[in-house]
Amino acid sequence: MTKVIDGKTYYLKDGSYFLEDNVKPADRLRDQFVMEAAEKLLSLRQEMIKLKAEITDDMESLVDLMAEKYDVKMGGEKGNLSFSSFDGNVRIERRINERIIFTETILVAKQLIDDYLEDLTKGSSTELKQIVSSAFRLKQGQPDVKAVMKLKELNISDERWVKAMQIIDDSKQLVSCSPSINLYVRSKLTDKPERQVLDFSTL
Repeated sequence: MTKVIDGKTYYLKDGSYFLEDNVKPADRLRDQFVMEAAEKLLSLRQEMIKLKAEITDDMESLVDLMAEKYDVKMGGEKGNLSFSSFDGNVRIERRINERIIFTETILVAKQLIDDYLEDLTKGSSTELKQIVSSAFRLKQGQPDVKAVMKLKELNISDERWVKAMQIIDDSKQLVSCSPSINLYVRSKLTDKPERQVLDFSTL
């Protein structure tokens, strides 16, 4: 960062000002490159944010238009959406990405599950214990949400298991909800829709 004071350019670092003439040419050149590149990238980021909002609004408008055509009133969040071109070669999707965490009551559910597993014979519970252990393995202080929810698909009638599944449901908290826009274009080589990478870092 630079600042002009009384007609002289200073470089700011760690709260101190360094006169331009006292900064090495290589450091000045590097600083210039970084600041110019960062400005371009931040400008592109803002354009992408703006474009995402425009496309999202256009999607909502199209859904509303279709609803009006069929005399249906839409309300609230419209969730995941998918639109394809007439020839089917291009598809645009909006997916709602939810971030879910569990409250501390998830530990109660785990205890019930552990109690149930302890009552099973070792031979028949080994695989199930591995599945449960994997699901409740903490990452950044939280168990694997998808893995925990997978446990609910198991057909187990033991009352402790059933109660644990209910506690898991009660323990869920939605902390954020963000939409993503995905573009798919049919490949001429594979004749299959391929997701177009929109992440600048991976292009």
